[in-house]
Amino acid sequence: MNRKLNLLILTVILPFLLNGCWDSRELNSLSIVSATSIDRSNDEWVISFQVVIPQSIATQTGGGAGGSQSPITIFSTRGKTIREAMQNANLEAPRTLFFAHNSILILNEQVVRNEGVRQILDFFLRPMESRETMSVLLTKGKASNLLEVLIPLEKITGNAIQRVITQGQENLSQVKNIKLIDFASMIANPNRSAVVPELKVSGDQEEQSTLDALKSTRNKAVIKLGDLGVFRGDKLVGWMKREESRGVAWLSNSVKNLIIVFPCSDRENTRLSSYRVVHSSTQVEPVMVNGSINMKVHIETKGALDETSCTMDLTKPDVITKLEDTITEQIKDEIWASWKRMKELNADPVGFMDMIHRRYPSVSRRLSTSERPLQELELNLNIKVTIEHTNMINKPFSNLIEPKN
Repeated sequence: MNRKLNLLILTVILPFLLNGCWDSRELNSLSIVSATSIDRSNDEWVISFQVVIPQSIATQTGGGAGGSQSPITIFSTRGKTIREAMQNANLEAPRTLFFAHNSILILNEQVVRNEGVRQILDFFLRPMESRETMSVLLTKGKASNLLEVLIPLEKITGNAIQRVITQGQENLSQVKNIKLIDFASMIANPNRSAVVPELKVSGDQEEQSTLDALKSTRNKAVIKLGDLGVFRGDKLVGWMKREESRGVAWLSNSVKNLIIVFPCSDRENTRLSSYRVVHSSTQVEPVMVNGSINMKVHIETKGALDETSCTMDLTKPDVITKLEDTITEQIKDEIWASWKRMKELNADPVGFMDMIHRRYPSVSRRLSTSERPLQELELNLNIKVTIEHTNMINKPFSNLIEPKN
């Protein structure tokens, strides 16, 4: 009896164990997408895909140069909706598009200015296959052009773009790697403005899009990070330049590794020095003062003097103090430039309104009815800069050179 019962149980369980990968797909039936771009033309969505060519990568050695075939191919489709454009890809693509490795999404400036991003986010957040960690970027020109540029050091351009963003975030604090899920969260937050970095081509884009570019010792064009796009709601409202975006980084407590260039004195702007930020901390607190909100900002930064052409004795404490004061003024200039631009754009990429909402809900409700709420805020800066060391030498090399008569 027990034996029959055991056989019955095994008969019921075994089919579940032997199902295998019921939804598996063969690799040679897929087109692996590494990057996607979105443009608009004649009231239609134009979606471009950067597809990896596996056999080309397999036969190449080194950074993608020397092969007889491009490691990637680009093709575009269009439709009245993004989904229709994607489906129309099946009319010309010999293989099914596979988006699990899609790490880059590039959006055209005019698309996000005029159409907004809600439909784009709605589409890319729905499929199980789509990556929520893909990086979102903006471009002021045709987005698909960026997918065509070949990078000798990387076989796949999408991977090269990802490395550019990562390097920018680690070494330039004003650059942020905005992932799709984080971008969607910022867009959905009524008390904060979303920001997305710009990606652009510098040089001759057409020359760098041919296979000969991989065999040249000098690039005809490079992909580089540019300005910072600022949103209000789900639409792009403007750009912040480098100095302005650095101010946002200071106010947002996102400065990690940054070089500050400053003059030796107010009277002499030709001789410059470099201060490397090693540690930085920013605390922002909204405080009610006489019925208005004062945003008190306290920034403390520590770092090293990496380079100087100033003729001064760095062993003297008063000299170091003077340099720290000069660096402080440089940081203030960047923050004030950012604050001015934020009020011009009527956008809040720092999240001041979010802080006020948590501390003073009633004030937040009142400000939410204002057409330009940032105009009603005051900014109070308290910055402390410390030069911890001057690396291997205390006196500038300039001091060793006697002036010629």
